[in-house]
Amino acid sequence: MSNGIAIIRIGALAAVLVMVVAGAGYGAAGGSQSVTTAAAAGIDIDVSGSASIGSTAPGACGTTSSTVNVKSNKAWNLQVRSEPASYPNGKAKNGGTEMTDAFQLMGGDISSFTNVTSSYANLFSSNQAKTTGLGVDVDLDYQQCVEYEDSPGNYTIVIEYLGVQP
Repeated sequence: MSNGIAIIRIGALAAVLVMVVAGAGYGAAGGSQSVTTAAAAGIDIDVSGSASIGSTAPGACGTTSSTVNVKSNKAWNLQVRSEPASYPNGKAKNGGTEMTDAFQLMGGDISSFTNVTSSYANLFSSNQAKTTGLGVDVDLDYQQCVEYEDSPGNYTIVIEYLGVQP
C-alpha cells in the first residue's frame, strides 16, 4: 500500500502544480474606450507692422502696400474698417483734423481703390477655403489722396481687420 499512497501523493502534487501554473498565466478580459476630441473653429489674423505713405503733394495720391496673413481651419472671409471711435468717417487725422478725402484700400476681390468706412466690409465676394498651416497672405494696397484743403502735417488712421468664419 505504500506504493498506492505514493501514487496518490504524486497525483495530488501534480494537481496542485497544474492549478498553480494555470493561475500564473490568467488575465482579466480586455476592454476598449472611445475618446472624443472636439476641434474648435479657429482663425488667426496676422497684420504686418505699421504702414507709411511718403510725403504726397496736394493734388496727388500716395500709396503703399501691406500684407495680412490669415490662418483658418474652416471657410473664412476677411473684413476691414477704420477704427470707428476715432475714425468714424474713414479719414486719416492730424490730431483732431481730418483729411479731406477718405482713406482707400484695394485687395482681395476689391480691384480698384475703395473708400474705407467705419463699418466692416468683406474683402472677398465669397468665402475662402480653409488654409494650410502657413496660412494665406492677402496683399493690400493703401491710398491717400491729398487736397489743397489739407494742411501740411502727419496724418494717421487705424485700420482694423476681422477674420470671420460663416
